Amino acid sequence: MTTAGSRPNILLLMADQLSAFATGPYGNEDVLTPNLDALAERGTVFENAYCNAPLCVPSRAAMMTGRLPSGVPSNDNAEEFPASVPTFAHSLRRAGYRTILSGKMHFVGPDQLHGFEERLTTDIFPPDLTWTRPWEEQGDPPRLSGAQQNGGREYVDILRSSGPLPWTYQMHYDEEVRFTALRRIRELALDSGERAGEPWLMVASFTQPHDPYVAPPEYWNRYEGRRITLPEPVPDGVEPHPLDRWVNAFHGVDRAEIDDEAVRLARRGYYAMTSYIDDVVGSFVAELERFGLLDDTVVVFTSDHGDQLGEHGMYFKRTLREWSVRVPLLFAGPQVASGRRIGTPTSLVDLHPTFADLAGAALPEWVTGRFAGDSLTGLLAGDAGTEHPHRDVVVENSAEGTLLPVRAVVSGRHKLVYAHGLPDQLYDLEKDPRELDNRAADPGYAEVRDRLRSSVLTDWDPVAAERDVVTSQRVRAFLGEALAHGAHTSWAYEPPVDAARQWIRGTDDDPWDPLCGF
Repeated sequence: MTTAGSRPNILLLMADQLSAFATGPYGNEDVLTPNLDALAERGTVFENAYCNAPLCVPSRAAMMTGRLPSGVPSNDNAEEFPASVPTFAHSLRRAGYRTILSGKMHFVGPDQLHGFEERLTTDIFPPDLTWTRPWEEQGDPPRLSGAQQNGGREYVDILRSSGPLPWTYQMHYDEEVRFTALRRIRELALDSGERAGEPWLMVASFTQPHDPYVAPPEYWNRYEGRRITLPEPVPDGVEPHPLDRWVNAFHGVDRAEIDDEAVRLARRGYYAMTSYIDDVVGSFVAELERFGLLDDTVVVFTSDHGDQLGEHGMYFKRTLREWSVRVPLLFAGPQVASGRRIGTPTSLVDLHPTFADLAGAALPEWVTGRFAGDSLTGLLAGDAGTEHPHRDVVVENSAEGTLLPVRAVVSGRHKLVYAHGLPDQLYDLEKDPRELDNRAADPGYAEVRDRLRSSVLTDWDPVAAERDVVTSQRVRAFLGEALAHGAHTSWAYEPPVDAARQWIRGTDDDPWDPLCGF
């Protein structure tokens, strides 16, 4: 292992449901993200970064473990994340790092730490089996029904609430996340105890710009009079794929009348929340600079998945369309080349091996052998003339809004979406970034289609996957019904607070010491 002094701190800042296409570094000229723009200029932008599932829980579990969702397994928002699966928090903690989490990670199950030594806040969503939505109960096409609905409303009804509000529950949560994380950075910077100088990994994870698309006036008003570009309609003659029909039925889009004003307001609220997240990024960079930590800290910014926002006639997530699965991925700091943009397709499963390399963490083969991604450190260093091959990117969807497991593989400029028994989708993303021209039946793309289909089926049996997912859904529905009876024991994390020892209340506290209480 390397010495602590040669290893950087790592700060991972996460948004929730933020599409790469809704940020300045990825070419959006409508949104205001000056701090992300500055981070991109100071560091490296991965132009074609993907999540590994278009939903919170499986995407985050994949990111933490470096495994695909089916390899954790964590396929939907109510499948338990096994405590025995190694995460990057375990790997860095074993290598001598302090590991700290503030905010949302949406762990499902009684283990709410997964290798983090400290957790500064509770989570925002339920950690139990509440959100199990078996395919068998959704119908065909799949729809929210019965207990899954909220007062009989459809998902698409969220669009009607877009607008300014004095305050929101998401702001309430995110401000707590920001406060506790910044406070902990200050404490680490000022620490003079036995662990002073130890490198640290901190994840600060926020819930915005997740729907509903509402924001306080100070952010909503930033977009007064600004252009809000609407999505281009799908041309006549482009038939929706069955997977598109399924997710639109699940969200209620197929039954809704959505006019341009509703889309404009939703985008304005989404951009307003994105500007809040941008301000958050700026506050962390400023605090690192204040305490002389900026040159010793690798700052990483990403999101768990995106949001369609009307692109391709679709909204929210749960689809393998580009706005739903493309995420921002920015690195800046030591060991990171500045002003660099990398077109190689990458994904969130690359973060575990990358963080391990940055930390000098020696991992056993039985950990690295399960990785579905590759370390990005060679690409980050900008080694001139050096080849850095990267395996194909795989994205999975086995959650609600579909009726069978779906996999996509991205290789270079091509993307294949595969669902057993349904027509393949093959897109040339360089020629057709809106995914309007399915080339799966085009003889000119036969070699590409066959190669990507072989890649998507490597180490994956779609029939067995469907059987395993359905079995898991049935078991969790049974357990959820059982646990709803009798006394409830919550899995929610409760952060410990020792208020009696804060500030100037300890026996050795000196009221004249300006650092007293740290």
